[in-house]
Amino acid sequence: MPYSPDLAPYNFYLYPKIIENFKENDLQTPRKQYEKAVETTPKCEMDKVSLSVITSHPTCAYSAHNNEQVSDGIFNTANELETSNKMRRKRSINLVMSQHFTETTVTPGVDVSLKCSADGRQPSRFAWERDGVAVSTSTDPRYALGQAMLPGGGVVTELNISNVRVDDGGLYVCIAHQGDNKIAHEDRLNVYGPPFIRMLPPIKIQSGQSVDLRCPYYGYPIKEISWEYKGRVINSEVSKGSNRYKRALNYTIANVEGFGRKPKLRRKRELASLVDNYLNVLKVTKNDNGATYSCTVKSPSGEMAKRSFELHVVEGPELEEILLAPDLREGQIVQINCNLKSGDSPVYFSWLKEGKKIPSHLKIVERSIEFFSVLVIKNVSLEHCGTYTCVAANHVAKVNRTVNLYIKVAPKWSEEPKNTSLLLGKSGHVACNAMGYPQPQTHWLKRDAVSDTWRPVLEVAGGGVLSLSNGSLIFDRVSLSDAGLYTCHVENGVGEPLSRTIGISVNTPVNFDAAARNVTAKVGQHVAIDCQAKGDEPIRIMWTRNGQPINPLTQRVKISEAKTDEGLSSLLELPQTEPSDGALYQCKAGNPYGADIFTATLTIIEPPAPPTDVSVDSVKSRSAILSWRDSGNSLAQYYSVQYTPSLRMAWSAARTLNVTKSEGIRHSVELEALQPAAAYSARVAAGNEADLSPYSAPVRFSTNEEVVRMIVDVWSIRPSIAAPSSAPVGVQVEQTDAPGELRVKWFPPPSESHNGVILGYKVRCVAQVSNIKGQIPSEPIRQPSKVALQNDSTTCMCDTIIQTILHHMNAN
Repeated sequence: MPYSPDLAPYNFYLYPKIIENFKENDLQTPRKQYEKAVETTPKCEMDKVSLSVITSHPTCAYSAHNNEQVSDGIFNTANELETSNKMRRKRSINLVMSQHFTETTVTPGVDVSLKCSADGRQPSRFAWERDGVAVSTSTDPRYALGQAMLPGGGVVTELNISNVRVDDGGLYVCIAHQGDNKIAHEDRLNVYGPPFIRMLPPIKIQSGQSVDLRCPYYGYPIKEISWEYKGRVINSEVSKGSNRYKRALNYTIANVEGFGRKPKLRRKRELASLVDNYLNVLKVTKNDNGATYSCTVKSPSGEMAKRSFELHVVEGPELEEILLAPDLREGQIVQINCNLKSGDSPVYFSWLKEGKKIPSHLKIVERSIEFFSVLVIKNVSLEHCGTYTCVAANHVAKVNRTVNLYIKVAPKWSEEPKNTSLLLGKSGHVACNAMGYPQPQTHWLKRDAVSDTWRPVLEVAGGGVLSLSNGSLIFDRVSLSDAGLYTCHVENGVGEPLSRTIGISVNTPVNFDAAARNVTAKVGQHVAIDCQAKGDEPIRIMWTRNGQPINPLTQRVKISEAKTDEGLSSLLELPQTEPSDGALYQCKAGNPYGADIFTATLTIIEPPAPPTDVSVDSVKSRSAILSWRDSGNSLAQYYSVQYTPSLRMAWSAARTLNVTKSEGIRHSVELEALQPAAAYSARVAAGNEADLSPYSAPVRFSTNEEVVRMIVDVWSIRPSIAAPSSAPVGVQVEQTDAPGELRVKWFPPPSESHNGVILGYKVRCVAQVSNIKGQIPSEPIRQPSKVALQNDSTTCMCDTIIQTILHHMNAN
């Protein structure tokens, strides 16, 4: 239905949602009404009530403030409000109103659209208000609200009013909420029409506070807005600092003396001030209860609307100090009384424990009447101990009192220590927890095996042992010396102390000195992998191959175990390895205290395949370049090159070169120190850690003849073949049957001195004449024999020999 000024909910400017909840729930008592309303009221609405200050929330019709502090009131003091405003402004730094509507004036019957947008770190949620009352789609069928995301991450909201009426005018506010942050913009919507003022319920205000009033009018144009108090108009005056009017009641001073004393001067009391059509009613007292202020709105044509607003001054509640009987003990009946010292009814009481609602399992009974509330605990125990808060609230303020409930309780085991087994090298924990009040103190003792006395555990154990405040004993790293007898002693001065003696044993979990190793073997080699597990018995060991269990009965392995001083040894053997035996072997050992794994990676290596495509790429007189290609999937790490003269073909005496494998598929090496014009054979083998591959088939090649260049004359050069560097060897001379004829025999010079192909030999016989004594003269008589030999024959005949003459023969 359309909004009507006569249907405004009670106190909607103070409790917009609380009073609506009152109307929606037909409850029997005011207390239940209040509690139900508070429970169903959103937190943002409660915040709006407690922070309804004109500077921080200008949409409110009025706000309350005070320069003196009161206890947790619904209306905060001026100092609290100022601090709250600063905090709200600080929290709102990241929330910005990027776009908003401005004051709009329209005629009845048109459509109006009001728009706001906000940017922030997170999407905002918008709400709309008109003259302090929330606006929604249920306010009027003509009202439509929408909200959408902007491309840049902002949010835009729009309020559309179709077929606008005069009573749609007023002060509109769009409020952007982002978590605890809030930012708002307000402006008026003016609709041409006669002036009218919406009705306000009696305004409840706490005694001692001030209140700001704003006239909730609509209609346009408006010529004048004025306020009256007790029939007198409160006018605005222009002062130097600002437009501010202050009206005061003056109390005259009698000029006569009474009983010889001068009368005391009474100060003027400021009643109200008017600032920009906002009426500020200064600190109110109980004497101001029922005071009426009237707002008058006039149009240029002389039309006028007037509405009066009544103040109800209410005293906030004040509580007496909560006292408890001393020396309370477990099992007694305890009553916690919360008494009202002053304050106007109705006052509603509630209780909290540790700042939260009291849990039902504590079975605490709450009883409240008009002026006090009491908590009854029939059988108090340790779980009832804590901080209790009594909260008292009425329509204007909320206060609280806090008391600590503690009872003396003898210590009781909450976690009794027990015999414990700790693991060597690991951290350890032994619990010894007890409840009681005062908080029980825990002391640990250990029996000294040397002196057979009980000593504080921190003295005996040394470093690495810590006793926590809850009684637990912590071992940073357990050692064998930590084993023994321990006693946990607990006391708090109430009742009998607690004591318990336990035994702590130290067990060694299975472990290995080394977690892994690599094993390399050749094909056909015997391999043994040893697994040395250390720890307390019993120890169990299982072998796996690539994660699968090994069965010695079905696989070519042998597994044997033997006990050692430190644990158990297991040996896995492979008598004759094959390439498929390369795998990941794991020795998994465990005992009741732990488990560990030893890993062995077995790599089987085999000789590589022989190189292929061996060839001689280039040949010179004294060197040659030999190249070859790797076979597919070659495992070669280096190469062995052998070469030898082809005539002898003795590989045992061949020269050997080791060549490191290089990048690439084809490899080469230069053979040096060869003889010219000589035939050679060469072969190549590939090698690695396992062995050397078979040699490739030999390749044969011959070196070139060595060429010497000689200068013949100034203008030309002709080549000449270099002569052999050695003479024929093994020259022998035999006498034939024919007189004067000798047979000469010899062997060719060494092949490395041929320097090319031998075309023939020259033999010469020289006669030497000796004296009578058989001595050779210094100048012997030489008579060369003109014997020449062609081809490669190593035998010739000399037939011009002079008898009885000594002849000298040589062959070259």
